[in-house]
Amino acid sequence: MLARPDSLNLSNWRLPPHNRWAFNHVREIIPSEPIYRGNKSADLPRDPIDSVGELSTPGLDREAWTLQQWLEVSSSDALLVAHRGRLVHEWYVDAEIERNPHIVFSVSKSITAVLAGVLVGQGLLDPSRLVCDYLPELAQSGYRDATVQQVLDMAVRIDFDEDYLATSGKFIEYRTATAWHPCGVDDIDTNLHDFLSSIGRAEGNHGEVWQYKSPNSDLLGWLLEKASGQRLAQLMGRYLWQPMGAEKNGYITLDRKGAPRTAGGICVIPRDLLRFAELVRNRGFANGQQVVPASWIEDCSDGGSLEAWRLGESAKEFPAGSYRNKWYQTGNEHRAMLAIGIHSQWIYIDPVAEVSIVKLSSQGEPLRLDLDDINLRTFANITAALG
Repeated sequence: MLARPDSLNLSNWRLPPHNRWAFNHVREIIPSEPIYRGNKSADLPRDPIDSVGELSTPGLDREAWTLQQWLEVSSSDALLVAHRGRLVHEWYVDAEIERNPHIVFSVSKSITAVLAGVLVGQGLLDPSRLVCDYLPELAQSGYRDATVQQVLDMAVRIDFDEDYLATSGKFIEYRTATAWHPCGVDDIDTNLHDFLSSIGRAEGNHGEVWQYKSPNSDLLGWLLEKASGQRLAQLMGRYLWQPMGAEKNGYITLDRKGAPRTAGGICVIPRDLLRFAELVRNRGFANGQQVVPASWIEDCSDGGSLEAWRLGESAKEFPAGSYRNKWYQTGNEHRAMLAIGIHSQWIYIDPVAEVSIVKLSSQGEPLRLDLDDINLRTFANITAALG
């Protein structure tokens, strides 16, 4: 078990060597709100398949890696694989990872968008309406003429650059507003809603080009709270965690005024993230009930503008893919879909092979495209071995 690093603080919690401890203890660093589970967790039947752990996978420089080598090189904390609803492989770097909620970073976006589907099904949220119909506070912002669907699809033209390595400027202002970064004494009231309201309009038409900008997903959390009149964590507990039979409370980080960080602040235990992945794989159905409208999950896996994706910055990674409601579509023959977070957090769902994979990590760098390619190949190898 790792001890809390003596030198850990709000400036360095995402950096090695602090991050392995910090990613599993985020609520001890940043304000948070619990996502409550229900009174009974759903069974996650185990049926271990030893051959999964014996797989090899292509490594860097084309050498073959064992699965264990891949887990080590990619700084993995947990790997869970379900096949046809049964847990066939479960690995943790240590016991603490198994029982403590781990931050999932931008996988939070995909979770929040599934929750949005519940509100759409209830008639509380209409993706075709303008953002300002729900949040008139944004009438002077870059979101003033954007629709909710464009926010869901990362197709909004706002003046913001997603630069994880920035040391100053707009991105640091953003992280400070979320309470993920220290602020000066005179900036103690810095908060997420004010930051979102301050973002300007960029040139071009909304909806035409896919552009990855995390503030869109924090805005989605604000939209869900405004449309429902409820706290985001309460919504997530009531409409996702409790009906899917979560094993343990999760939580979400908050800014200094209590706004939830839906772009990246959800923290859950690995088995509950797998339960969520299975909920999506089963088209919103869990524990004998339709938790999320099946039509919404189908839209996440099959909808979206191919043209907007192909004009975007990540089309080379999934040339036949797309992006819809905060979910990546690979465009492969099995229509696999992904939720991805920085520092190598993953949900991989193959609906044809009936496989769900969860990988949580403490990768030192926010992005490593070389390892991302290996991760995807390994997920495909695991799926093929089970198929």
